[in-house]
Amino acid sequence: MSAAVVFAALPAGATVQSRRHKAVRSKRTASATGAPLYKGALLEDADSGRVLMAYNADMEWPPASMAKMMLLLVAQEQINAGRFKSDELVRISERSAHTGGSRVGLKQGDVYPLRELMKAALVKSANDAAVAVAEKIGGSVEAMVRMMNERARELGMMHTEYQTVDGLPPRPTHDADRTDAYDLAMVGRAIIRETNLLMWSSQEKMDFDNGVCVLNNTNHLIGRFEGCDGLKTGFTYQAGFNVTTTAKRGNMRLIAVILGAPSNQQRFAQAAKVMEWGFEQFTSVPLLKSGQPLPVQVQVSSGPLIQPVAASDLKVVVRKADASAVTLVYDVPPAIDGPVTSGEPLGRVIVQDQGQAMTEVMAISPIAFAARQTGPGEAYNASAPPTYNPNQENQ
Repeated sequence: MSAAVVFAALPAGATVQSRRHKAVRSKRTASATGAPLYKGALLEDADSGRVLMAYNADMEWPPASMAKMMLLLVAQEQINAGRFKSDELVRISERSAHTGGSRVGLKQGDVYPLRELMKAALVKSANDAAVAVAEKIGGSVEAMVRMMNERARELGMMHTEYQTVDGLPPRPTHDADRTDAYDLAMVGRAIIRETNLLMWSSQEKMDFDNGVCVLNNTNHLIGRFEGCDGLKTGFTYQAGFNVTTTAKRGNMRLIAVILGAPSNQQRFAQAAKVMEWGFEQFTSVPLLKSGQPLPVQVQVSSGPLIQPVAASDLKVVVRKADASAVTLVYDVPPAIDGPVTSGEPLGRVIVQDQGQAMTEVMAISPIAFAARQTGPGEAYNASAPPTYNPNQENQ
């Protein structure tokens, strides 16, 4: 039996809304911003995926050029894995050179570094560059689409199906891409977490190919909304005006999705309104640091008392108004059999809001134990741990 030890984690003065990503998929969640000028919207904590506001967030919708987010995530992950180099040269194919819509004017037979084409696809939303990236990374557009859909499944994007690498409208050769706001936020969070693409999406203007031309960022929140550094716009006549955007202020990063706004101006105005509301209403509260000793102990059979530590940082986004309902639950057994390896999970620390779990972090052993190292009942001292009361084990 595990002992669940509950402590009040935060001072009175800030509350929390107990919702997590994918936990809420209702048709409509009341918006705090009044009558919406969009078909769907979502606001999340970018670190945890916790939903702060949703409106028709599970509505199926074409991503338009926001499909390029997945293209670039897959491309950058392939570079990170060492399969490609960002400065590898890419020869422009006939298909790439003749791709319509937003373009940088690539010509068949020209050669560009892969990173330049990725920059153009992200910042200017260039379709010809997107096709060139797809052909380099996937071998063909069709193979790249398969890689994008496979990555979507791995991320849990169950409401997304890519038919294109650029988000162009359906043609006789392909159907329309489909997604929803939840899945767009999910791929956006993966980009933030696993790539350095924000270094490009955060720029209002960038040189392309050593100054051959200038890439003007299609995201007009860059340089105009405090903390905004990404991510991607999308427009077709069918989809309307859309944006997946992110901003960071202090230690809190938000990600917002606006679908089907009536104009270019309104997609940015509504995204700014939603994110500003989020920054006004919520704050990120740190609870534990990686390696921090926890106020519980585990007796190893014929071995030492081990004081577990937090496996990683733990923080939650809560309402600024009041957080007195947030508690930490230490779900750690009082005794285990050996041996024990360093970093081995011994239990978990659960953040709860009014009895509902928000998130958790593993409680791990800071030491290894294979043979008797200390006498039974002798506590392992992990960086001068806080005072421990054995009576707390059964609270």
